[in-house]
Amino acid sequence: MSDQLNQHPRRLPPAVRGRAQDKTRDELIIGATLELLGENGYHGLTMTDVAARAGVSKATLYRRWKVKADLVADAVATLNPLNPPRYPGTGLRDDLIALMEQAGNCDNNSEIVTATMEMARSQPDLYRTLSERFSLFVRTELAKLAAQAADEGYEPLTSVQLDVLGETVVALLAHYAGPAGTPVPQESLIKFVDHVVLVLMIAKRS
Repeated sequence: MSDQLNQHPRRLPPAVRGRAQDKTRDELIIGATLELLGENGYHGLTMTDVAARAGVSKATLYRRWKVKADLVADAVATLNPLNPPRYPGTGLRDDLIALMEQAGNCDNNSEIVTATMEMARSQPDLYRTLSERFSLFVRTELAKLAAQAADEGYEPLTSVQLDVLGETVVALLAHYAGPAGTPVPQESLIKFVDHVVLVLMIAKRS
């Protein structure tokens, strides 16, 4: 657990971002961040401007987010959330395809999301934060599906095996999407699942 915390030292855990009754302040801050992103872009956005637009003190803002990259990543996530897909539940292969389609599809990106992804290419902090969020999302969902496969009699995956599987999925999705982040064709995703993901997860092809 300590290793995980060390991997994300800049981002405060939810428990210390403010009291439960202050969630409305989070919403004000996120709303202000999105407005300023649309007006000034990532480079022109400052934590001071966000606090002023949201009507909160800088101390309140910094209790929740330590750096701009984390704040922007959370704000963008409200527009393009990395939520689990609607798994069909008709089999491991179909559920994996549903996950790959969600992770590899950029069709529904808003203008702010697209602009932020573009800016991330020249902003190392933002790029690292967005990449970490995406990698964590992919690994978490793969772990759920691997656990279901184990319940069905397949060999359980170790933490190291899940790490390798998650890193492979993220790398190949990035390869297919290319530098422009274009949606990955469904045929490519199906081949990816049949010949890579299933092999790594249950040691067999579809």
